[in-house]
Amino acid sequence: MQRSKTKVTMDDIARRLNISKNSVSLALGKKKGVSDALRKQIEDAAREMNYGGFAPENIKSRCVVSIVPEYIHNDAYFYSDIFWSIEKESKKNNYVSIMTGITRGAEAELDLPQTPPEMDVAGYFVIGIVNPAYVVKLLETGRPVVAVDIRHHRVPVRSVTSSNLSGGFAATMHLIESGHTQIGFIGPVYAAQSIYERWCGFKQAMDFSGVELKGDYDITGNKNEFKLFDAVEALEPLVDSVESLPTAWFCAGDRIAISLINILTRRKIKIPEEISVIGFDDIPMAQMVFPALTTMRVDRRLMGKLAFNALIEPRYDFRRNINLSSVLVERDSVRKVK
Repeated sequence: MQRSKTKVTMDDIARRLNISKNSVSLALGKKKGVSDALRKQIEDAAREMNYGGFAPENIKSRCVVSIVPEYIHNDAYFYSDIFWSIEKESKKNNYVSIMTGITRGAEAELDLPQTPPEMDVAGYFVIGIVNPAYVVKLLETGRPVVAVDIRHHRVPVRSVTSSNLSGGFAATMHLIESGHTQIGFIGPVYAAQSIYERWCGFKQAMDFSGVELKGDYDITGNKNEFKLFDAVEALEPLVDSVESLPTAWFCAGDRIAISLINILTRRKIKIPEEISVIGFDDIPMAQMVFPALTTMRVDRRLMGKLAFNALIEPRYDFRRNINLSSVLVERDSVRKVK
């Protein structure tokens, strides 16, 4: 006759990790008093030792699915914090978090992602720019959908985004208050609603301050093309088309700003002595480029947390949208004009 397995206790986990039983109790009870690193170590041990609710037969099968369009791989710097935040909140609430990519072909054909049959899908996160028709197809599953970092005006889904209009206004006002009167904008307004809103904030600040916008200083792209201007090769021809450069540029994304800095530096144009540059998002590279980039910071971890809470809220209401304010981070790429 096979011998029954001994039930694993908190004492067993404590002995294995050489810590107190109280620490194990706090961690597994989701209470304060232990660091995140120790909590993870304890949970990993509990999972490995098949302790209680961490045993395979007791793990909840509910999951949340983050849908990632193909272009996102170029936005890893920005979106990684959002993904990790959703993952963290999922674990905290005993959900399984699944991230699935969709090719442009699958998006066009409205092919929904496949999930394991044993998983009960609680809802979907749509990350970044996704075809509205695809979002409608997700809604037809009857599960809640939350759009993250994008708003779909004609599709009834809740969204968690940056306050792009006010952020664009604040970024442009910083340049104006620094004494600049020749200011340009760079951003693919036809590729994303968020970029369009930042451009509207830029225009509003220019109009509010009575600063004239020269036509070729306004680089917004072609509505028939999906280009993000985030690489030197894509941006350089657009900069070449400007007859005379302004004294300052507001770039609607940090990667655009970093590409612009690379182009100008290669042409021996000094930043910020000759041209000032400000970005948006505050990705990690913003601190590493030379000169360090002045930008608008978005709290991406909070964005992911609020998106998760919005999805699992018992009284889900698609009419409720959340806008997170951005904060100016002053570094070295903007100078004051005397």
